[in-house]
Amino acid sequence: MDAIDSPEWSDNPRLNDWLDRQRVAFPAWCEVLEQAPRVWDFSPASLDRLEDLVRDRFASYEAADEAADSPFMQVAAWYLGEVQVRGFGAVWKCAPDPEPGRPARPQPLVTLPKDRLTEEELAELQEREDLYESDWPLCDPLDELLALFLRDPDNHLRDVLRAYENGASF
Repeated sequence: MDAIDSPEWSDNPRLNDWLDRQRVAFPAWCEVLEQAPRVWDFSPASLDRLEDLVRDRFASYEAADEAADSPFMQVAAWYLGEVQVRGFGAVWKCAPDPEPGRPARPQPLVTLPKDRLTEEELAELQEREDLYESDWPLCDPLDELLALFLRDPDNHLRDVLRAYENGASF
């Protein structure tokens, strides 16, 4: 079992604290955005609005990256993850302890839970992973927000949802 699949990655103080802080900050985040009313209903369509908001707020990758720890970006990352959690059955994961040489701030990820797979499905997934062909959904929401400024303009936040088409086939 990979570390990310362990129970410690699903329920730990770093992850729970981060999730709680974003959940509590979300209503105020929406209130500040009232100048440009948008619907924040955790639907896939709302990711286009989130993308527009991030692109309007930052002129470059460097500017967005500099603001990565800001409440705006942290709540935006949480929102992107929550669309996956609420709409596709994904779950939040986070290393219980900071990795040596990495920033101490949590880096929550979103993925589908493997504990719901049958033994046959797990074996098939392991076989694909051994061949480096795994398409199992794994998303770092903050990295996806930052990547908006690095990728081709035809790439969008909603594209992260495509991964669930394959992973959800199990």
